[in-house]
Amino acid sequence: MDIAINQLEHDLIHVLAKIECNGVKIDIKKLNGVEQQLLTRLQTTTEKITGIAGTEINLNSNEQLSTLLFETLELQPKVTSKGKSGLVSVDKSHLAKLKDDHEIIPLILDYRKITSLLKFCTQLKKIHPKTKRLHCNLNQIGTATGRFSCSDPNLQNIPNVKLKDKDNETDELKIIASKFREVFIAEKGCVLIGADYSQIELRMMAEMSQDSFLLEAYNKDIDIHKLTASKVFNCKVSEVTEEQRKIAKTINFGLIYGMSAVGLAESLTAITNKHHSKEDAEKMMAEYFNQFQGVKSCLEGLVDYADHYGYSKTLFGRIRPIPELASNDMRVREKGKRLAMNSPVQGSAADIIKMAMVNCDKAISEKGLRSKMILQVHDELLFEVPKDEVEIMEKLVKHEMENVVRLSIPLIIELGKGANWAEAH
Repeated sequence: MDIAINQLEHDLIHVLAKIECNGVKIDIKKLNGVEQQLLTRLQTTTEKITGIAGTEINLNSNEQLSTLLFETLELQPKVTSKGKSGLVSVDKSHLAKLKDDHEIIPLILDYRKITSLLKFCTQLKKIHPKTKRLHCNLNQIGTATGRFSCSDPNLQNIPNVKLKDKDNETDELKIIASKFREVFIAEKGCVLIGADYSQIELRMMAEMSQDSFLLEAYNKDIDIHKLTASKVFNCKVSEVTEEQRKIAKTINFGLIYGMSAVGLAESLTAITNKHHSKEDAEKMMAEYFNQFQGVKSCLEGLVDYADHYGYSKTLFGRIRPIPELASNDMRVREKGKRLAMNSPVQGSAADIIKMAMVNCDKAISEKGLRSKMILQVHDELLFEVPKDEVEIMEKLVKHEMENVVRLSIPLIIELGKGANWAEAH
């Protein structure tokens, strides 16, 4: 691994130690309120499922669920995979394909979401008896790409729900999930400042591919998803519909993860509520790569590089071995190709976030500020800031994060502040 990356990881150790020791304040009363709403929703959902099934079943038993759906209710499976019991799979991806086939499926999916959120509530109650704060573990190289993982509790599982208008929102569960960030609060006399990198992985693709359209979009602050839609659907940017933008967004993020035509078709069907065939997806992918030639060449080059050397490499020298590319099994090799395409992109983003954390911590110390870095989740940093330091911290964080490295395109952060994480996000 590159010497600079080794030094970065070394410098990051004390930053993470501080974050873990700082912890974050939790509004237990608010959390209990969210938990109670979930328990109420769980009860009504369970009662509805029991009413449809005609009998009580253990909804946490895959065997009982499979028997109910495919034997008792005689639903037609849409996958051939079987579970360990030999029964038809009832995993999330399969149930998602069946959601329009029977009224019970959305209820089962809701039940699983609710139970998952209730487990998260329990995790958030692990308050330290002395500090009265929640302290998680940030695992520095918790993933092969260099990104962090988080545990005890895993705060990366926090629902990322933004509601434009709660009063007009009809999805009750979505409204409840949106309240989780509200339970993370600032100490008295402080506010929380959230700084989130905007589209950092797509920006890494722009930097690595030097694709002319991507560079133009980010340097001229053009909506990248609208630009992509205009190219794929052959229309003006100003004529792009909301649905076309959603499709383009799925294509943009999906292709850098090596999404297949089948995967893209399923994703598009889910977000538009309209059927998209594999052939539809293949046409969109072909048009995308026809327009974004730089991206096409870059992805092919990343696979060739990893195939030749046995590993992928980020912009800053982080290495990830990809032995899958040497496999004789075609499915394993295809997985290796996806890793070869995504690892440099995701890893480069991870490198930048880690550099930004080191730089922010150093700047805070040099200025003798009382502000604290308290969380790192995905592409976001969260700070607890005394009210008299808010102005200086907003400038400091913006400067350090946006100027952490010089690239062909600007790095942009979205800043927010408030009494809780929801307001700062």
